[in-house]
Amino acid sequence: MLLSWGQPWINHAYTNLQLILFAIGCLGWVIAYYFVALMIRRRQFVEIPWGAVAANIAWEFVWGFIYGSDMGFLFTLGYALWCIQDLFIVYSLFKYGDKQLINRANKNLFKPAAAFAIVAWTFLIYFFVADQLDTGYGANSGYILNVMMSALYIELILRQNIADFSEVVAWSKGLGTALLSVFNFMVKPHMPFLLTLCVVTLLLDATYVVVFYKKRQAARLAAAGVPAGVPVGVPGAVAAGAPA
Repeated sequence: MLLSWGQPWINHAYTNLQLILFAIGCLGWVIAYYFVALMIRRRQFVEIPWGAVAANIAWEFVWGFIYGSDMGFLFTLGYALWCIQDLFIVYSLFKYGDKQLINRANKNLFKPAAAFAIVAWTFLIYFFVADQLDTGYGANSGYILNVMMSALYIELILRQNIADFSEVVAWSKGLGTALLSVFNFMVKPHMPFLLTLCVVTLLLDATYVVVFYKKRQAARLAAAGVPAGVPVGVPGAVAAGAPA
């Protein structure tokens, strides 16, 4: 059913606890987007994997402006505001996104590929929902995209400069999604596919946080002149690892 602007502000079929969990989880992503935008301004690099950016804006548009959340107009409005907040990230993707490419020789193909991905994901998500394969608030499609994003985030940070990635984003996106997963376990205990997506996303997000700190520590040791592989905290390790 297409978005009805006459829907109630909040669907009280959900409990107050469930609504609060969902709202705080969404707030985690608002914070993540804000700090992604800050890092873009500082580093001229988009830290969200480009394929995930394309899928995200498509999901937010479809759910914020076409279908709407069955949780109430307040949450539909939140999806729409997410989409508007994401526009700067999408603009920056077309400006700086080719820096994510492994082979920069293909950078001329990046903008057409990104545009095609946005359009393709919009139609895919629209018909996924039209075929009644989703929940009333977009969890199935959202978590399919989230698994992709969480996996690509790990791949991207492993081959990029750690200075291009935000610590706040690592935690806010992970904790925000974790709260949304708790919500899903509460309201959709009969949907093992969705719940499996939630668990996989949690594991990937936890892995990303570990990789983030390990890579940041390695960068700090390298800046201090400690050779790779030298154990940290062992007396004489720096001296022993240093050239004579």
